[in-house]
Amino acid sequence: MMKHLNEIDNKYHTVLMIQVQNEVGILGSPRDHNDLADAAFTSSVPQELIDYMLKNKETLLPELLEVWSAGGYKTAGSWEEVFGKSVKTDEFFMAWNYAGFLNGCAKAGKAEYKIPVYVNAWIVQPQDKVPGDYPSGGPQAHVLDFWRAGAPDIDLLCPDIYLPDFAEICAMYTRNNNTLFIPESMAGEKGAAQLFYAIGKYNAIGYSPFGIERIVSGNENDPISDAYKILKEFAPVILEAQKNGKITSVLLSEGKNPAEEVILGDYKLHVELSRSWRSPSAPGGGAGFGIIINSGPDEYIIYGNNIQVSFSSNTPGPAIAAIAQLDEGRYENGKWIQGRRLNGDDIMLDYDLAKKALENKTGTGLRFGNRNVNIQRVKLYRYE
Repeated sequence: MMKHLNEIDNKYHTVLMIQVQNEVGILGSPRDHNDLADAAFTSSVPQELIDYMLKNKETLLPELLEVWSAGGYKTAGSWEEVFGKSVKTDEFFMAWNYAGFLNGCAKAGKAEYKIPVYVNAWIVQPQDKVPGDYPSGGPQAHVLDFWRAGAPDIDLLCPDIYLPDFAEICAMYTRNNNTLFIPESMAGEKGAAQLFYAIGKYNAIGYSPFGIERIVSGNENDPISDAYKILKEFAPVILEAQKNGKITSVLLSEGKNPAEEVILGDYKLHVELSRSWRSPSAPGGGAGFGIIINSGPDEYIIYGNNIQVSFSSNTPGPAIAAIAQLDEGRYENGKWIQGRRLNGDDIMLDYDLAKKALENKTGTGLRFGNRNVNIQRVKLYRYE
C-alpha cells in the first residue's frame, strides 16, 4: 500500500499520515496465553527494554516507575521477576509485544514511503476494571513508555476521546513531550470547544471528529464546520504562537469549571462563562471555551464561545489593567481583516464601578456569545 501511495501521491501529498492499526489490543484477558506467549512471558525481559528503562529512568512515567521500583529496579529476569505478579505486568508484556509488531509494520511501510505514522488507543472507560476490559496492550497513556521503547518508528501515540474528562486525557497524553493528535472524537458544539482547547492548551497538531464526511456533506452549519472555517484562516497565527509558547486556552462548563484564571505574558486573564449585564453576579450557564494568544506587549488575540474575559496585572507596576483598544474582526490567510471597534457598553462586564474600583478592576472586558464568528484583538494599558 505504501509503495502504491508513493507512486500516486508523492507529488501532491494529500495523505498526511498513516494509521498503522486501529485501537490495537487484546479484549477479554489482560494478556495472551497461547504457548508462544507463555514462553515469552516466562523468558527474560528483552534487553532492549531494560536498556531503555535504565537510560530514561529519570523521566519514566510514574505508572511504570512505581511497579519497577516496587521490585527493587531489577534489570534481569522474567516479566514477573522484574515487574511482579499482577495484571499490570500482563499489560506491560502485551504493550511491548504489540509495539514491536506494529513497529515492524511501520518500518516496512516507511521504507516504501516516508511519511508520519501513528497508532490510536481505545482508552480506559469508567466501567473498566482491569486490562482486557479495554484493549490491553494498546497505546494507553499509562504504558506509553513501552511503546516508545518498542516502536521508535511510530511517530505519534494518540488517544481516541469520547469521554467527558477531555482535559485530563489530553494532559495524560502530553506527558514526557508526547505530541498530541486526536484521531477520533466528537463533533458538534462540544467538538468545536475541544478542538480549540487541545490546540491552545496542549499544542495539538490535529483533531478529527468521527464521521467528518457525513458532517461536511450533510450539515455545513454544524459548529465543528464553523470551527474549521475559522481555524483555517487563523492557523498561521496559532502556529506562530505555539512555536513561541505564547498561547493557551480554557474549557469551561457550568458547575464543574465555570471560571478559570490563566497567566500569559504580563497579565492574569480571568475567564468565566458569560453573565448577564443586568445580573453580573449570577453564574453563567452552559459551556464555553476560549483560545488566547499573547501577540505582543500588552496585546492579546482571543477567540471564544459563551465566555467573558477580564484582565489584571501580573508584574510589578501600576495595579489596574484597562482596555486601550478593542477590535473585532477575522483572519484571511493569516492576515487580520478589521471589523468593528468596540467601546462603551460593548466592553462592559459589570456596571458596579465603585465596587470594581475597590478591587483594582475596571468592570470591562471581552465578551463572546454563542456560535461567535468574530475574533477580538485587545490592547491594554495600566494605571493607578
